[in-house]
Amino acid sequence: MDLSTWTLERSGPLATGGVYYFQSVTPAINNDGDTYTMLDVVAKQVGVLGVFSDWPATVTYYANCMGL
Repeated sequence: MDLSTWTLERSGPLATGGVYYFQSVTPAINNDGDTYTMLDVVAKQVGVLGVFSDWPATVTYYANCMGL
């Protein structure tokens, strides 16, 4: 099954828990840089084919840095 994700940056700052959309990972996040950690996990460990974001600069920056 091919997977794509959505709502990478849909909520508030991760330093405050990211509100509703990130409630399942709140114990593992404590700063906005953790967005890239989560993105790295879904890209490398989960193997998603694409990530849609409300702020495309984040996923573009990640993809460029990782040579994707």
